[in-house]
Amino acid sequence: MARRRAGRWGFTLIELLVVIAIIAVLIGLLLPAVQKVREAAARSTCQNKMKQIGLGLHNFASANGVFPSGGTTSPELNTSTANWCTSNGGGGSGNGSFFTWPVYILPYMEESSRFSNMTPTATVISIADRGGGNAGNDAEWNRPMPKYQCPSDPNSGSGVTNLNYFGVQGGGADATAASCTNSAGNRYWMLSGIIYHNSKVRITDVTDGTSNTYLVGETKYMSLRVPNPGQYYGWASSDWPLGTFGSPASVAGAVVAINTLASYTGSGATTHTFDVQTRTFGSNHPGGCFFALADGSVSFVTNGIGIGIYRAMGTRADGLPIGGAP
Repeated sequence: MARRRAGRWGFTLIELLVVIAIIAVLIGLLLPAVQKVREAAARSTCQNKMKQIGLGLHNFASANGVFPSGGTTSPELNTSTANWCTSNGGGGSGNGSFFTWPVYILPYMEESSRFSNMTPTATVISIADRGGGNAGNDAEWNRPMPKYQCPSDPNSGSGVTNLNYFGVQGGGADATAASCTNSAGNRYWMLSGIIYHNSKVRITDVTDGTSNTYLVGETKYMSLRVPNPGQYYGWASSDWPLGTFGSPASVAGAVVAINTLASYTGSGATTHTFDVQTRTFGSNHPGGCFFALADGSVSFVTNGIGIGIYRAMGTRADGLPIGGAP
């Protein structure tokens, strides 16, 4: 009796291609949803970090009577004189730059151990190849501070000293709103906000109202090591009021509209942001960035905010705006 051959089962080439196409379509549908979930989680984390920074600043103010200075030099520079930011501060002969606000609030951010490793009377590195010389300060400068980094920023991470939150040093239409500028008018030193160079602002000085005034804003513009390995900032960088190319390290003004200048990623990516970081804010969140206000709240401010309101909210005592943050 003849044996019956068993039939062979399998996919034809066309069937296999159809299956692959269906899988590709499903992946294409799922990826945006996964990315949205990830960004929502990162955005929430970033907002919480901003909230903690705001609380740290307020606790510092409660303990010391004033908000921390945006940056400190000694001898203290006379900001009432012309071109004061081009003087020989920031590591020049006989002068030095010291702590900035991210360092001052460490004890109020549950980082007392890191603060104790640092010496307030010793200079701190400004850009990577300038200043410093104190072992403890230099070591902490080179250690990342995760509490000051937003997870949505691809330039932040465990091996990076990036700072994603800048004090708001003021606001205004252009360089005329700055007290002093460097680098052909591109690097702003402002005095109309709450946190600026050698500032000593009390909560009662915020006469525009604490709900109408920015305290800290999100940034993606700090000049970093990867594209510019010779000269870059860190989260603990001191201010650099020196000559033609000096710059504040950890503050910015509400001058240029949010997210409109080139950063390290996206269209028009640049190799350094020294000429950008002191006069705008921005983030990698779609549509805007977070600001902590002087009343302790945190708001997401969209790219489309009226430019006049945005600039006015960078100042503490110009009489505008009325009615609180949009």
